[in-house]
Amino acid sequence: MSLERQSGWIWGRRRKQVGVDGSDWDRVPERLDKSSHYLDPFLARLKRRENLRLVCEWGGLRKDGRLLKTDVFEEAMGDDAFLADLSSELAETVGIDISFALSRRAAQRFSSRRVRFLAADVRALPFANASFSTIVSPSTLDHFPDAADLGVSLRELFRILEPGGRLVITLDNRQNLFDPVLRLVNWFGMVPFYMGCSYTVSELSKELCAAGFEVRDTTAILHNPRLVAVAAMRLARWLRWRPLIDFVQKSLLAAQGLENTRWCYYTGSFVAALAVRPEEDVTPGQQT
Repeated sequence: MSLERQSGWIWGRRRKQVGVDGSDWDRVPERLDKSSHYLDPFLARLKRRENLRLVCEWGGLRKDGRLLKTDVFEEAMGDDAFLADLSSELAETVGIDISFALSRRAAQRFSSRRVRFLAADVRALPFANASFSTIVSPSTLDHFPDAADLGVSLRELFRILEPGGRLVITLDNRQNLFDPVLRLVNWFGMVPFYMGCSYTVSELSKELCAAGFEVRDTTAILHNPRLVAVAAMRLARWLRWRPLIDFVQKSLLAAQGLENTRWCYYTGSFVAALAVRPEEDVTPGQQT
């Protein structure tokens, strides 16, 4: 989540959209710090596990390749950070974010010669063509106020990806049965960061193909209503009752099995896709 974070909601009243310089997202860490943390440690580790699993199951990383992660919100803020896990296998890894504050905070938390953190906008990336063998985009491109920016961003990712390179992307899942409730809570200003457009699996696949990618696989991950999961963990920890904490955690883990059912796109919080840049370049918008 980041490169496109343009606007947000303050408790109880809507705030106008800000520009594309990331200044609004620069204030998110402070707001979250004041409210303890944005995600329960157990839920954060579950999110980290699922993101790493996607990368592993969808081909892993090429040892001699370069990796780009399209935002570093996790690395700046919590236990859901997973870039360090991926960088251990590569010679070079780059993490970008539209927010300079988040990029700097991530660099302070994960100081490593193998990882570079930069402030950059995914709609106009400062990289040469075919610079990366793998791109991981975890819920980054679902923070635009304008849906057209999704296509712009995907074309930029296509441009900097090597022929044969892979994009692992997740977005807020519009088909999730609880997505309207989450949007309503966001409308009342109870989400500390801007929530943009969300997408169905068919919409994501269509946009990827239009950008020139070949979609190899799709799924949905994190099969627990976000609001319910957060509330349940907060209640269990507030009561400090170990049996209840264990029950909630086991229930959330068991719910991940829904990914293997026909209902996965209705229960998953995020829709995910594996997209490949063809070995022979395809002009976006043209048929192959």
